[in-house]
Amino acid sequence: MFNERQSALATRCLWSLQESNLAIDGILLLHVRGTTLCTTLPQNGSTQRLAAVSTAMFLLGEHTSEAWGNGESLEIQVRIQLSNENNATSMRNVTMKPVGPWAVLLTVHRDLIQQVTLSQDMDQAARFLEAVINEDTLPPLTWQNNE
Repeated sequence: MFNERQSALATRCLWSLQESNLAIDGILLLHVRGTTLCTTLPQNGSTQRLAAVSTAMFLLGEHTSEAWGNGESLEIQVRIQLSNENNATSMRNVTMKPVGPWAVLLTVHRDLIQQVTLSQDMDQAARFLEAVINEDTLPPLTWQNNE
């Protein structure tokens, strides 16, 4: 779906967003069919499963929203409680936003992040990424934490 230029621009956008906020653990740009278009996470089985499950959850949210007559989904949030071998727990949040009709932007982040700032930054990234996908004029990338 991406040519080399689109891939480079999308990757730059994801890394720029992640570097702007230390609470972000990783970002994925997903095709609605569940494939990863680009990511800041390692390309492994876990990332592929996260991509597939997240896309399915996003599409379920879309379907539910349409079935209830509430229009399209603008954002979906999932909270995940993790535990390691020492039984220590930590929380991670997953936030998903649409990027046009064919892609989903997903961030994995800690609770430390200010939700309003993340939402605004993800909206900015989604506009940029949609322009990349459509090969339109690219809007400037400026993040809330960098102003």
